[in-house]
Amino acid sequence: MLKFLRLSCPFAGAALVLVVLAGEARATYGGGAHWRCTPAPVIQTQCNVVALAPQCETVAQTVYETVYETQPHTVMETRYRQAFQTEQYTVMRPVRETTYVARNYTVMKPVYQTVNHQRRYTVMKPVYQTQRMERRYTVMKPVYQTVNQQRRYTVMKPVYQTTMVEQPYTVCRPVTTVRQVVEETGYYERQMVTVPGPVIERQVRIPVDPCNSCERPRKKLFGCLHKKKAFATVAIQCPPRNVCQTAFVSRPVVRNITETRYVTETMTRQVPVQTCTMVAEERVENIPVTTCTMVAEERVEPYEVRTCTMVAEERVENVPVTTCSMVAEQRTENIPVTTCRMVAETATRQVPVCVPEQVPVTVNRTVARVVARQVPVQSCTMVPVAVPACLACP
Repeated sequence: MLKFLRLSCPFAGAALVLVVLAGEARATYGGGAHWRCTPAPVIQTQCNVVALAPQCETVAQTVYETVYETQPHTVMETRYRQAFQTEQYTVMRPVRETTYVARNYTVMKPVYQTVNHQRRYTVMKPVYQTQRMERRYTVMKPVYQTVNQQRRYTVMKPVYQTTMVEQPYTVCRPVTTVRQVVEETGYYERQMVTVPGPVIERQVRIPVDPCNSCERPRKKLFGCLHKKKAFATVAIQCPPRNVCQTAFVSRPVVRNITETRYVTETMTRQVPVQTCTMVAEERVENIPVTTCTMVAEERVEPYEVRTCTMVAEERVENVPVTTCSMVAEQRTENIPVTTCRMVAETATRQVPVCVPEQVPVTVNRTVARVVARQVPVQSCTMVPVAVPACLACP
């Protein structure tokens, strides 16, 4: 139906223009002169002018988006651990063998012989005698005597006096204020925005009255319309399009900030001030004075007198006389002889080796998934519409 209207509207408009418009007409009847008819009564008729107008409708369009999801995935990973393997190897161990070889040799052995001989000799033997005796002597014995004597002296005694004095001092008093701060905690998100299409201008043919006359000669009417054409400029808006753009979503947050500042204040306090005055004071001190007097004293000291007298004494002493003679002696000595030979032995040792193991390990991988969602889309098309216009015809 819409296509039929698009095709039939231009022809219908042209027919209406032919019927409605009237202009100056010239006719020849049998070689007659030019004539003009009397004005006919004006008849108001309704005609349609074809124009294009946008017609919009909202339809649901399926939009596919790719979403990436994180999925845990278990893979087998090869890891190496250190193990010890028993290994046998051959070593050459030295074996020492000792044998003894007899060797005869001769030594000179000393033989000692001791004979006692008597020897007479005279010694002087001391003979001690002790006698007790007394010895009188005089010594000077000190006799000490202590006497207290008074000594007067003057000292400066401190006298303290305390007075209260005003003293200014400065203190810092905290003053706490609370102010509000607006912080932006917005975020960006992707949105589908419908952008209106651009407005373009097109030329549209419109009906006009080029003759401006009420004469109705049929033959000249078509010629008058054929000579002049009128066009009008019509603004046409193109269909909108959907654009994906990143939009900032504002989310203001009000936060209270506590601030503390210190205000200086001057205050007065009573401070005790102590003054010291030195006052003379007389004191009496007892000083012990010790005097020493030497007094003669007779003492008796017993002592012993020991006398020594040498007395001759004859003694007999046995003196040993030792003689030495060398005697040959046959001896046998075992000399050790050591021989070394290498013996092969099998030993065992632990050798470190790397043993591979398959260990399951969980890793995260990103998997893309297509998600379909319905998006409203506005579609506009240009549809011809009939615009009423009033024309005057004879």
